[in-house]
Amino acid sequence: MTHIFVKTFVDPQGLERIRSMENVRVEVIPIDDEPEGWTAPEQSQGAQIHMWTFPPKNFQELNSLEMLQITSTGYTQLFDLRLVEKGIRAANARGVFDMTIAEWNVAMMVNLARDLRGMIRNQQAGLWERRPLHQMEISSSVVGLWGYGGIGRETARLCKAIGMQVHVLTRHGARPRDGIYCVPGTGDPEGVLPDRVFLVDQKKEFLSGLDFLILSLPLTKQTEGLVGREELR
Repeated sequence: MTHIFVKTFVDPQGLERIRSMENVRVEVIPIDDEPEGWTAPEQSQGAQIHMWTFPPKNFQELNSLEMLQITSTGYTQLFDLRLVEKGIRAANARGVFDMTIAEWNVAMMVNLARDLRGMIRNQQAGLWERRPLHQMEISSSVVGLWGYGGIGRETARLCKAIGMQVHVLTRHGARPRDGIYCVPGTGDPEGVLPDRVFLVDQKKEFLSGLDFLILSLPLTKQTEGLVGREELR
């Protein structure tokens, strides 16, 4: 009997599919308000498969653990758990949040273009102010995506749908992308949506023609501080 322990939000249909499998027992516990400070209950310590975002404080007591599925794309929270030494496989949730973050990107561009913060301040002050800025459109603007992974591709799809031009800066061009989870009907799996594609040695040309710049690549030692005074100038 394979015991699966889940501490996250669960798709009901997916949960039922797993529970319908033979020799599988699934235990789901509610999400609490302190995801980084929780303790795995005693009944979960014999589970071979765990699913959560942050490791429990008593992680070292999970002696039966064979497989770990986290619900985030980033996985720095696993670095000190000695998973390789223990023979524990781990998987992140790459691709799951592409739509969420892409929608956030579009929302932030609209908010910046129309000065939403200024509108809210006026509202709080009881001030009615008509400004041309509040009617600005982002349609026909040029958005630059530095990096073209899942988040960049879904952002490109949404931006193209509202009439924006999409420029991309990437190391290898906008190529087809296989083998990585993508919500059906989203993103740009074939790499055909950008209006222009720039390689890294064309960075200055890429940056010089943008209305918005979105960094859609992982934060690593190589990408930290990617944009500085020269790039902003």
